[in-house]
Amino acid sequence: MKKLTLVSLILPCLLFAQENVSNADLSKKLNLILQKIGGLEERVSQLESDNIAVRTEVEKVAESVQEAKSITEQITIPNNDQDKKSFFNKLRIGLESDATQNKGPWTQKSTWQAMKKNLSRFQVRKLLGNPNSIKGDLSPRIDQVYHYHGDLNADGDEEKAIVNFYRDRVVSFASPFLK
Repeated sequence: MKKLTLVSLILPCLLFAQENVSNADLSKKLNLILQKIGGLEERVSQLESDNIAVRTEVEKVAESVQEAKSITEQITIPNNDQDKKSFFNKLRIGLESDATQNKGPWTQKSTWQAMKKNLSRFQVRKLLGNPNSIKGDLSPRIDQVYHYHGDLNADGDEEKAIVNFYRDRVVSFASPFLK
């Protein structure tokens, strides 16, 4: 019992015996706490804005996935070997035609409308782009021929165009669009 009384007398003394804290110290501690809370609020707002950005990106990706799914559902590869072969052949021709369309300005009808006699080789390359091949000719009035060729309309037939030069000037040409 003596121990209990002693503890009950000493404990309150120890609890209430802490130093007196000045208002300046409390103010400093309060300012530190407020700064930490402000920093935390900034971090939370940054995380929320990042979350919104991530959500919009995820929505865009989901839309792209849906588009891809709808496109792949429209394209069905036939089961029959003959039909499958025909399908892949048409696909190959279409892809090759697209590649040819991207080979230069010579694949555009409007470019050939600007083509005329007496242009220099440099002007022709600037107008039509680089030819697929350059060859000489045995004709005395033609010293060089530019050849352009490729499947422009995905029909499986290769369209051809030529430009004939004599002394660095166009003397004649054949457009792939004139048939």
